[in-house]
Amino acid sequence: MSSSDKNQGKTPGRRKFLQSAAGLLGVAAATPAFSQSAKPIGGETRDQLRQEMMAGVEDDIKKDLQMRAGAAEELPEPRNIKPGAMLDARFPVYYKTSVPEAMRLLTEYFAAYNDRDMAAVARTLHFPYATYEGTEPLIYKTERDFIANPPPSIHETTAPESQFRPGSYDIMDVLQVHTFNPVNVGLELSYTRYRADGYRLGINQGIYAITNNDGKWGIQLSSIIFTPTEFIGVKYNDAEEAMLRQGRTGMAAFGDHDYDLLTGLGWGAGQGNRRRAQKTAGIAGAPGATTFFLSGWSGKPMEPYNSKGRKSRLTVSGVPDAAEINALAVEHDAIADYERGLGKTNIVRADGKPGWFFAMAGGGVGHYGYTMHLADSRVLHAGPEKAHSLGGYIRYTKDNVFVSETRSLGITVYDKRAQQWVGSGGFGQSMRRDRSNDEI
Repeated sequence: MSSSDKNQGKTPGRRKFLQSAAGLLGVAAATPAFSQSAKPIGGETRDQLRQEMMAGVEDDIKKDLQMRAGAAEELPEPRNIKPGAMLDARFPVYYKTSVPEAMRLLTEYFAAYNDRDMAAVARTLHFPYATYEGTEPLIYKTERDFIANPPPSIHETTAPESQFRPGSYDIMDVLQVHTFNPVNVGLELSYTRYRADGYRLGINQGIYAITNNDGKWGIQLSSIIFTPTEFIGVKYNDAEEAMLRQGRTGMAAFGDHDYDLLTGLGWGAGQGNRRRAQKTAGIAGAPGATTFFLSGWSGKPMEPYNSKGRKSRLTVSGVPDAAEINALAVEHDAIADYERGLGKTNIVRADGKPGWFFAMAGGGVGHYGYTMHLADSRVLHAGPEKAHSLGGYIRYTKDNVFVSETRSLGITVYDKRAQQWVGSGGFGQSMRRDRSNDEI
């Protein structure tokens, strides 16, 4: 892409820079200016608001923003994205390639295993690939591993433990998008399974993470919940209540600025004391909430969606070869290397003080006040020990003005020993709406 194409449609002053209120290691931090409009936002222009926000940011994050301001972007920016805003789902680039690719792949996957063609199934996948048939992930490092020992739910066999016997067939019920961005889509695929004589065995309800790794689209993570015919319609209220309560507790900690609780829940320095499943698999790293935000703030909103050279987006824990698998998902560039050394300072710094998030999270709308768990968060599917959930959150200013909405798809499992629901895998995130892109 040429530089003229890259800059097509940019608003005047798009690449202007302002001086932050504090120096950056003796050098002023360069960050893109908001609109020069004099329209007040809570009595301030966008530039005044931004300067106040930058005054509350530590030098390590100012350096991060400065580095991101010089980052390359593989996808062209929409011409009407606002300076300093995050890319969100109003822009066709957010879905016009990723969603059709994901729908195509999952349809091919479903058809391939119903044709009993495991080699064709493998061609729809990224390796390493992980799938939850129960509460722990099965990990396939290579295509050969997968073809030699496919997941029980899609492998036709006469073995006594077979879940998919000769003559059985599946009929698709639901194929639906829940989360999406230019390189990651979270889909639901649900179907009814019948025995060869037409007896309905039950339903399989699944979620799937489709990603673009180095220009290739593939399914990298999946999870299914099988419900026998006699249990279809049974409600697992404890799964729903646990998912909502955990989300609401976490978001309340943000509004209360309770840094001890936030650290305990896993944000900030250290890993926290929040219980997690012992074995997990998830889609981690960019694009995600932190990269959405920092890249938009630094004037490079498309940077999190780069895919060139990306080998994997899957990370695992508690399983053999976890270090080897996770190493494939590590980004190797100056920004990623710097941020690994920086540590998790966005919410709570190592010294226990508030991180940069609280100073900057209001974007171009106003000063950040609090976050609330997404109003329509819900459990999509649940069984006795596992649930698939659509979650997320909405940020507000202190005077209750909407700032932004993020959505996510994930898994919780029931820890029978602890007798509580705990987090497991994440399937990706969507920045649904950043109000900084509106005429405010």
